[in-house]
Amino acid sequence: MPDEFEDHEAALQDYVDSTDPGLVAQLAGELRELLALPAEELDYVTGLAELGLEVEPPVPLSTVGWLVEMARAVDRHRPRGRGL
Repeated sequence: MPDEFEDHEAALQDYVDSTDPGLVAQLAGELRELLALPAEELDYVTGLAELGLEVEPPVPLSTVGWLVEMARAVDRHRPRGRGL
């Protein structure tokens, strides 16, 4: 990401702008479901690594803190209306 985007917000905006609105809404729901699991920080770090995601949350966020912020940000950007 650092080579392509200025920061996480720019990367998210690019994703939202270039992705089907239904998939953005699906991601918002999946992030909320993920965060509702009874998991610890290490569980999230391990799970993301097993999915092949190299996550370096922006300082001062932990991996869980970053996931919470991403869930909020995606939810702010997701399409409204049409029963979503």
